[in-house]
Amino acid sequence: MEFGIYLRRETTYPKMLELALTAEKLGFHSAYLNDHVHGVGKPEDEYMEAWTAMTGIGVQTTKLRIGQIVLFNSLRNPAFLAKSIATLDQMTNGRYELMIGAGWNIPEYEGYDLMEGGRGMPSAKERVDRFEEAVQIIQSMLNNEKTSFDGKFWKLKEAINIPQPIQKPMRMSVGCGKPRMMNITAKYANGINLGGNFTKLQILINQFSEIAKKYGKTLSDYYISGFTNFNLTTTEDDAKEIAKPIAERTKTTIDEVLNENYIGNAQNIVDKIRRVKDMGVDMTVLILPYPSTKDHQTIEYFHDNVMTQI
Repeated sequence: MEFGIYLRRETTYPKMLELALTAEKLGFHSAYLNDHVHGVGKPEDEYMEAWTAMTGIGVQTTKLRIGQIVLFNSLRNPAFLAKSIATLDQMTNGRYELMIGAGWNIPEYEGYDLMEGGRGMPSAKERVDRFEEAVQIIQSMLNNEKTSFDGKFWKLKEAINIPQPIQKPMRMSVGCGKPRMMNITAKYANGINLGGNFTKLQILINQFSEIAKKYGKTLSDYYISGFTNFNLTTTEDDAKEIAKPIAERTKTTIDEVLNENYIGNAQNIVDKIRRVKDMGVDMTVLILPYPSTKDHQTIEYFHDNVMTQI
């Protein structure tokens, strides 16, 4: 299995870059920021804009793949986004990792008036309708120098995208978990990004496998990635302390939380990664604790004690 690193645990660009460069040195597959304009839990905290920040990370690294986990579809015109993707792929010599989702955060829709005219956040149906058009536009523009498209929300007349991206074809992964989004993913994309505990992850993979069959495909036709918290501990008591608030919030037991999540010592984490790898997951993006004040919570410790054992 490959591993990506989530950079948002840092708040300043220099610290994000430092973490990305460390990940590159250690052989990580990729680095990501979520594509939000402010934090969800603490919206007034410092929050770097993801496209600009990851462009900087991309040009200051040489091997690490870079991207957003996942692109917020409503933030950008899809044709312009495709142009930006192709440009960044050129600038990074083919290292852009495309992940995209439909969008869901009401305060961002309202605060930035993303739909214009004070509309707020559209219904789930409209957001997915827009997403379905957007992925078709992006796919076409990343594979053709000119694209015309006659949709409900966007109408393109020979939109030009030159130069094309270096990656041909470029992998597109969709962050999703509901049937209609999975159908769009199976039809138009070649990757899927999933979250949740191990049982939920297996359920989602099984659901997607069945949906893919409708399009004459199997799981092997898609790049399957995960995105989740990693909590490395050195004692059982520490693991239980981390699991306790999760158990209270989810109305489950501490043991269930420990069994279903990446919480435990290095060997425990290795065993769980092997379990997830056997489900068919190709890459997992790590969210490590912030701040990492303990040696066993750092990216270096993860590399030395977990990555080298997989």
